[in-house]
Amino acid sequence: MGWIKRHRRIAVGAGIGFAGFIIFVLVWFQPQKLFIDDRVDEALPTAATTTTADPDVTTTGGTTTTEGTTTTIGPAGPTTVAMGEFVDVAHAGSGTAVLLELEDGSYVLRLEDLDVLNGPDLRVILSDRPIAGADDYADGVYLDLGALKGNIGNQNYEIPEGVDLSEFTTAAIWCRRFDTTFNAAPLTDE
Repeated sequence: MGWIKRHRRIAVGAGIGFAGFIIFVLVWFQPQKLFIDDRVDEALPTAATTTTADPDVTTTGGTTTTEGTTTTIGPAGPTTVAMGEFVDVAHAGSGTAVLLELEDGSYVLRLEDLDVLNGPDLRVILSDRPIAGADDYADGVYLDLGALKGNIGNQNYEIPEGVDLSEFTTAAIWCRRFDTTFNAAPLTDE
């Protein structure tokens, strides 16, 4: 009887340990993301529409009449500063990285037709490292633009004001958790 209780405790302990291991793997490595695509389709960024009123003033016999005319200025398209196609580093993927300057002088990194492998803690970065087959895009000078919004589609990442963009030659999809670059795109002048 003691032998059965002892083995039952060992079996229960092993089961709890195995369940804990599975939970750890699911949380830390997130292998389920390999089978789940996150699609994002953001519009091309543009400057805001501005509406102004130009009053026409008419004076007739001591009576002043003001009639307003409204002028609407449509959004101006962004200017492409640099761009490049994503190449495989640690995983296969495709898409285009486009560095855009908006009419107001701000900058945005746009990822177009992106199709990369999903993974845990993926970040979009600008790096000073050239494309050379090395997996060290976050080892040099880099700017983290935030979490990858989706592994498929079109998306925009604002670049903070005052950043010297001449320091950066590459846009990359980087896995912060495992310090691995999934894909990278050389940013070349237009």
